[in-house]
Amino acid sequence: MIDNKTKEVVMQYAAKIVAEGMNGKGDRIAMRTKDGFCVNDASAALDTLKEEDLIELPLDTDDKDFAVIAKLFSKRPEIHALLYTHAPFVCAVARAKATIPAVLDDMTQIVGLNCKTCKSATTDDLVKGLRKRNSVLVPGGGALTVGRTMDEAYTCALVLDKASHAYVCGSVIGGNKIINCIEAKLMNFIYQKKYSKVNQENISKREGE
Repeated sequence: MIDNKTKEVVMQYAAKIVAEGMNGKGDRIAMRTKDGFCVNDASAALDTLKEEDLIELPLDTDDKDFAVIAKLFSKRPEIHALLYTHAPFVCAVARAKATIPAVLDDMTQIVGLNCKTCKSATTDDLVKGLRKRNSVLVPGGGALTVGRTMDEAYTCALVLDKASHAYVCGSVIGGNKIINCIEAKLMNFIYQKKYSKVNQENISKREGE
């Protein structure tokens, strides 16, 4: 049974995704639970999501609609939340099968040095694309983002949306200035290992209360 706190967190962030215009067909919002994970039913859109649309599945589920989520939660125990969203500029880059480089400081910190489009939308390729990463673009449109908390997964999706907008607009008007690789790695390391650690631990306690 999904506890009330998990339902509350999932519903809260589903509403935030819709408010930011990052929702679209096939969206997923998933959160780890004691017995597996909570996720919106495959037929339930985020803009009309109700608590009764949330289901709980075990990590060894054979339901193909949730195979990517189950496999990621199984392989990466540090992940407690996953989002599949469809922000317009993110979708545009994904459909072009392009890579979003480090165009913004907060992207390097939260998203990483870049965000690549997966070779395919198969479970194996998507899981491989998220190896040591917290975001990946899905061929045909959309992005998968993960986090130690739902707040971190959502923040990653939000920053990725902003970075994709900057990348597309910069490309149109003469090119983007990419952050130096060494500087980008340092920013990401400091954020992941130092700045965000205590913050995410505190958020995790609140989301799990």
